[in-house]
Amino acid sequence: MLAHSIESLLSFRLGFRMATTGRRRRSQALVRKPKQDRARHTVATLLEAAARVLVERGWDGFNTNAVAARAGVSIGSLYEYFPNKQALVDAVANEHLARGQAMLEQSQADDRPPMTLEQLVHALVQGFVKIHRDDPDLHRALSGTVPLSSRVTARARQLLAATVTRVEHHLRGVVRQPKLVGTLLVETTDAVVHRWVIDHEGKPVSERSLSMELERMLAAYLNSLVEPRL
Repeated sequence: MLAHSIESLLSFRLGFRMATTGRRRRSQALVRKPKQDRARHTVATLLEAAARVLVERGWDGFNTNAVAARAGVSIGSLYEYFPNKQALVDAVANEHLARGQAMLEQSQADDRPPMTLEQLVHALVQGFVKIHRDDPDLHRALSGTVPLSSRVTARARQLLAATVTRVEHHLRGVVRQPKLVGTLLVETTDAVVHRWVIDHEGKPVSERSLSMELERMLAAYLNSLVEPRL
């Protein structure tokens, strides 16, 4: 249960790097918020279409006309909700963050120490594998040159900080610098799994082998920090 709740916590970690090209983009709000079921369905359809167009064409080929055509709606209908393609891609990222935040809130009720170091490491690794496995094509697209707005990137940083805080919570009284150690655990796990997913063309090892070796490495690091009790 504890390992599962930590895994759920990490499964909302935004699974892409925050790319910026040129000056920082300002966040674009919806032109109007959908209130009726039909309008909400239209927005959901547009966001799914936007994700798929981004995957297929990349940022350079991403545009509102392509998204509207993919969604089967008029360009006028799209502009009722999104003023431009920046607003669309920000909304895709924000939807991802909202799903993750809901997972975090649900997991916190069951997330209680103590956990063994091995359980903590296993939950960390499996959590990051899980999020990177979820729609890896979109993950790779968002990890490229997509210039997300400053508001979206700030929200992602806040959620990452919350993840580190929850891991730190399990390390208190176990290691001398729980915040530093927790940060290293989260960042190392994310970086390794992220690289494994992004370089998908020539993965040298299977997912299972990667997980086992990464868990072994992190467990050895954690165990080296625990002072023997007299």
